[in-house]
Amino acid sequence: MLPNATSSYFIADRLFEEARAFFQERGSQDCEGTALLAGRPVDENIRLTRLFIPEQRCIKVPLPDGRIGLRVELTEHAHYTLTDNLAPGELFYARIHSHPGNAFHSQTDDDNGVISHRGALSIVVPYFAAEPIDLRRCAVYRLEHGRGWLPLGTDQIEQVFRVTDE
Repeated sequence: MLPNATSSYFIADRLFEEARAFFQERGSQDCEGTALLAGRPVDENIRLTRLFIPEQRCIKVPLPDGRIGLRVELTEHAHYTLTDNLAPGELFYARIHSHPGNAFHSQTDDDNGVISHRGALSIVVPYFAAEPIDLRRCAVYRLEHGRGWLPLGTDQIEQVFRVTDE
């Protein structure tokens, strides 16, 4: 089931802890990291149950001002085998990735087609997850076909996500 405009996403806090550990490890190497959140529909809502970290590579690009730009890409093998990592009934509902500084959706993020279904979510975690992941400090976007990745405000984030202790 694809999410609808009123779907809530239930996510266990442990998934944020797993993502944070991975993003900090990647950040210690001056690399962004990316992962996918898999889950299953429950009634009209979505329960995110698993963090999947695909094979990826860090890309460092010299910028005109002398700084180094960072991005992360999935390997070709990862792209071809993503769905092999889903259990029956599971779907990747969200992408979560880190940035070295502020959280925002870059053009590279907009163009990333790893998940492209209506209602897909993209979560950008700032500062290589130096602090525990709090969605109110992240940039969160929802994909609407024909309109692209649209930012969710703090009120929308609080309506869409339910963080649980399980």
